Amino acid sequence: MKIREATIKDFEKLKAIKLESKKDEMEYSDSLKPLGKTIEIYFEYFKEELKKENSVVFIAEDKRPVGIIIATYFKPLRISKFARKGYVSNLYVLENYRKKGIGKKLLNISLKWLKENNVKYISLEIHLENKKALKFYRNLGFEDYTLKLAKKI
Repeated sequence: MKIREATIKDFEKLKAIKLESKKDEMEYSDSLKPLGKTIEIYFEYFKEELKKENSVVFIAEDKRPVGIIIATYFKPLRISKFARKGYVSNLYVLENYRKKGIGKKLLNISLKWLKENNVKYISLEIHLENKKALKFYRNLGFEDYTLKLAKKI
């Protein structure tokens, strides 16, 4: 199993694994658009992330893509005590490859990249119903920081 930085040439590989992740996410949220529309939006998002200087997409491969993660940094508002804030998103490992340390490796390589880019603080978001992800991140030292509320109107 190899983890490397993805490039625009990996776009088709990323599309396949992203489709799987969206199917899983739909279990937790009825706010997502129908899968056909959702996945096209995410494909465009991935294209943009692959081009940005302040963002990286890592891909885990075992003859085929088995996991992905995106790490991004940005300069927050001047009221923040952190000069640069990082954000990790879209961590996903195919079901047959879970519980093998791949998610942890993807997260750690992302954290290393963020540290190399002078990030001192990172955040992420997960759906409250995703208990496995919540446990995963808490076991790796992430703590509850804010609670984001939503309401359908």
